[in-house]
Amino acid sequence: MTTVVVAGDGRMDPQYVKPDRRTMAASTVGTVMEWYDFNLYGLASALVFGPLFFGSSGAGAVLASFATFAVGFAARPIGGLLFGHLGDRVGRKYVLLVTMLAMGVATTLIGLLPTYATVGLWAPILLIVLRICQGIAVGGEFAGATLLTVESAPPGKRGLYGAIPAMGTGAGFVLASAVFGLVAMLPKADFESWGWRVPFLLSAVLVLFGFWVRSGIRETPVFAELEDNGGRERFPLIATVRNQPLAVVRVLGITVSGFVWGYMIQAFGLSYATGTLKIESSTMLWSIALASALEIVAIPFWGWLSDRIGRRVVIGMGLVCTVAYAYPFFMLLETRSTPMIMLAMVLAIPICKDMVFGPQAALVAELFEARIRYSGVSVGREFGGAVFGGTAPFIGAALHSATGSVTPVAIYVMVGCVLTGLAVFTGRETAHDQETYPEPERIGW
Repeated sequence: MTTVVVAGDGRMDPQYVKPDRRTMAASTVGTVMEWYDFNLYGLASALVFGPLFFGSSGAGAVLASFATFAVGFAARPIGGLLFGHLGDRVGRKYVLLVTMLAMGVATTLIGLLPTYATVGLWAPILLIVLRICQGIAVGGEFAGATLLTVESAPPGKRGLYGAIPAMGTGAGFVLASAVFGLVAMLPKADFESWGWRVPFLLSAVLVLFGFWVRSGIRETPVFAELEDNGGRERFPLIATVRNQPLAVVRVLGITVSGFVWGYMIQAFGLSYATGTLKIESSTMLWSIALASALEIVAIPFWGWLSDRIGRRVVIGMGLVCTVAYAYPFFMLLETRSTPMIMLAMVLAIPICKDMVFGPQAALVAELFEARIRYSGVSVGREFGGAVFGGTAPFIGAALHSATGSVTPVAIYVMVGCVLTGLAVFTGRETAHDQETYPEPERIGW
């Protein structure tokens, strides 16, 4: 059983607190399941949704497919607003059960959709509706899953504890890439007729397992104390905007680089490699799966390192590496060599991207007081995802289509790094504070 001493304002006193194993497992396993579902769509939009749901295999269909990919991100702020409010009102645990079920149902139904050849325009319309449902569900996932562990972390280990469930994003992509890679090995006719559906239908089984794991967890001690003492905010979103609006803006900025770089690699990069460079889709999928598997180790490592040397130092190193590597990444793909492609992904994802992403959960949680923390993190992060994450593959494809070059794409990635750098380095370092969470008036933003 977890033991914790909590301060009257919803902050934990600086004593050692260890979340039980089921909580750790539930936050991580649930995140794996959620991001398996969400990432499947990115893979399918790059490989099959253009011809199947938009009736064409040309550049226009690719752009249309990536536009529906962006719709899911546009819906994420709705999920952030809704589930952020509920997470601060009724608790982290119950919100995470709802988001998991919603995601599982939407993903399974995508696997059952009729195609454009069968129902015409209804095919993309239904696809967009389900993508919106996915976006709303995932909009409440990241903040809740990481707060389950971060709010129980001992002083000096918030980066590590926050990164443990965050690594589920990488594990979810490994699972999605591996399953999609297996079905992509089918004959092309079989893959396009029924094979692509299998990974989506498997979601039903995976989400039921994740729901069972999460149903037995405890509420975080921080929220439990707020509930016991009547410290919950009646309108947490309003309180967030009124009390800490610049902290929300800073969270949005902190997420820009990871969203732009991550989805430029995993969606636009996949489309560019298979469409323009004619690289086998299975080669790309297995390369991404390898790099994503390394994230399972890399994300906690970068989170742990941020506890030692500071969030800003680790994130700053990641931003410099990403700026330096944005253009060489595409050059490695253009070799069309399988070892070079694998190297490109390994350098891009667990090193460049995750140096920025690993410390992120702790950093954004440290900006808000407990009564509005779920709302603050969800709203800032999911608006960042809508503006910069969902649009990244579409912008990458549009820039490449207009210029015939990947140079503008690389420059766009660099601009994203600059924006994140401004958000990170205009705020103070919080990793070494003695309190589990800094007082809001000490944050500066």
